Amino acid sequence: MKKENLETLLNKMCSTGADFAEIYIENTKTKIFTYLDNKLQKIDNKIDKGMGLRIAKGNEVYYAAVNNNDPITIAEDLINNLNSKVLYKDIKLSDMKIYEGSDNEFLDDKLIKDYMNNLNHKIRLMDKRIEQVSLNFTEILKDITIANHTGLYNKEKRCYARFYISVTFKDSDLVSTSSYNWGMSTIKDIFNRNIDNNLKDLVKYGIDKLYAKNCVGKKMPVILGPGFGAVIFHEACGHAMEANATARKRSVLSDMIGKKIASNKVTIIDDGTIPNLWGTTKIDDEGYNTKKNYLIKDGILVNYLNDTINNRLLKMNLTGSSRRESYYYPPVSRMNNTYLEPGNDSISDMVKSIKYGLYAKEMNGGSVNPETGDFNFGVATAYMIRDGKVCECVKGASLIGNTLDILNKIEMVSSDLEYGAGMCGAASGMVPVTIGEPTIKVSEILVGGIKND
Repeated sequence: MKKENLETLLNKMCSTGADFAEIYIENTKTKIFTYLDNKLQKIDNKIDKGMGLRIAKGNEVYYAAVNNNDPITIAEDLINNLNSKVLYKDIKLSDMKIYEGSDNEFLDDKLIKDYMNNLNHKIRLMDKRIEQVSLNFTEILKDITIANHTGLYNKEKRCYARFYISVTFKDSDLVSTSSYNWGMSTIKDIFNRNIDNNLKDLVKYGIDKLYAKNCVGKKMPVILGPGFGAVIFHEACGHAMEANATARKRSVLSDMIGKKIASNKVTIIDDGTIPNLWGTTKIDDEGYNTKKNYLIKDGILVNYLNDTINNRLLKMNLTGSSRRESYYYPPVSRMNNTYLEPGNDSISDMVKSIKYGLYAKEMNGGSVNPETGDFNFGVATAYMIRDGKVCECVKGASLIGNTLDILNKIEMVSSDLEYGAGMCGAASGMVPVTIGEPTIKVSEILVGGIKND
């Protein structure tokens, strides 16, 4: 859409008294490769184009997604929600700022097919108990343009790539699965990483889980492994620091800026600027530059992630954290790349300090109530710790607790920071996020499992 047409549309959107108007234009191309049973099964292609129109007056917000319809007609329907006859001043957009991505085309299909064939063959040779190898590769090219009533007029060309490996193991009637994935905000470099050690871990964990015993539940110290172990902080306290919850007093962390909420070992950062990470963008989905935001510093809550609408209540500096899955959704404050800052404690010292506890090497997803901070997470791969040594693999373990409680019980933090790529679902849809942490020790948490007879 031409600049003058965008200006006409914005003026129409503000013609009945709106004090905020925004246009979000998107053109997304997605390509998905599915590999199973020793061959590339299919390649799916998808193109999605559309526009999101948003107006607000005070804290009242109205949104419409436009695909094949006339945006002026949709805008007229939208502004009927506001009854004021006050005309907005004439809106003029600034010159467009363009933020280029690292890639503007997909990889060659043959390169991907060859990579998948070679990887499948390599994995299957690693152990005779490997029953199935499933591979999935997704690449995305997304162009977005954002214009609003302040004159902001920005465009970003984004690219994403994510590779997912799932391996099934079988021994007689015993079955287990193990997985590994990585994602990047670049396409051309996705296959340039050495994953040999990750594959060794994947196979080791899969075999260990074949023969795992049921975990006995009770309160105990827990060591959380690096990387995706941070899902517990992403869910348990990350969402509680988003303005969509804090501004409306629906978070356990509302009105707690400046208060000590965690141990001195805890510094949590959300950074949308880290090169090539899965959750990285140059601007957020309201058109503002992403930033490195300290959320918790040495145990003290210092900031929330915010967006323009919720920030009308918070009145803080914008953090560049407004995100959405697509033009179908209005944006809200969301995390980008959230991680626990590394410390200098020894992992071996962590293990030696525990007489009886759990080593949660890999985490599954879980659920949390942001208003209370209560959470429940499954553990994908876990080992018991006995008398300062990592022992047998166990299954069925879960971690049950409360945000403020666990933040205050983090007593050791190592230096081995790792990142994990995932998809986060919330009010504005599914968005790519990175979570990260080094290995940490929690002094006590309720571990769910079977009852000890």
